[in-house]
Amino acid sequence: MPEPKNEKLVDQPLPERKDAFHQLCQYWEVADAERPTYRDLNEHKDAVYNIPGIVFMTDSTFLENPKAAMRYGKFALKGKEINAQFDDGKNSVYTIQEKQGNTMTLKRSEKDQSTILYLKGSEVFWPDANKNPYNKINSEWRTKPNKRESEVELKERLKGCIQFYQYFFTGYVESKSTEIDFSGLPSCFKWYQGGIFVQNEKKLDKKWIDCFYSEDQALQARQIIEDALSKKYDWDTTERNWIKQL
Repeated sequence: MPEPKNEKLVDQPLPERKDAFHQLCQYWEVADAERPTYRDLNEHKDAVYNIPGIVFMTDSTFLENPKAAMRYGKFALKGKEINAQFDDGKNSVYTIQEKQGNTMTLKRSEKDQSTILYLKGSEVFWPDANKNPYNKINSEWRTKPNKRESEVELKERLKGCIQFYQYFFTGYVESKSTEIDFSGLPSCFKWYQGGIFVQNEKKLDKKWIDCFYSEDQALQARQIIEDALSKKYDWDTTERNWIKQL
């Protein structure tokens, strides 16, 4: 009998992004800004990062400031203008002033304030918005709960975290990216070439802790992850790219 085909998602070629809409749909990091608001500024305080950016997704939703105070909305691209309506009812207009390769200059007009944003694209593409790690459902695990959670609820939050990183890695692998940027993302993991480990309790990422009701719940969740990683699994020892095994 012939050998079955390898149907792994990461081996499937990405569709070509020839039109302006699909070229827009990626993660854009704010490299610089003129007349910025607080959410457009890079901050690094007590190991809490704010690396401003915008993620446009293929279902016409978008996320502003994906690594800090997340702000979701819907957008429509019409020529050089991106009309944006945020979930909180506020509106903005982003005007594309210049786009060259993976860099773009946007003028954002919101109420009586205009901000010039200089953006650098990640060139990482998630064709299915449902599998974009930054969409609202896949990022719910990052929202701090308003009450203490049961162990069952903690495990559901952790499943959301694992799902987020599965989609995150898949996008980078499919896009054939040579670098992966974890800066500013909440995590209890330390990543390195060929492996992964869980952060020490005393060095646990503050952004990870802030995803939980309290520090002790974050530590409880960390222990659940460590216990899961300590189990023995069957890995493909011939696969050199460990990301593809996620």
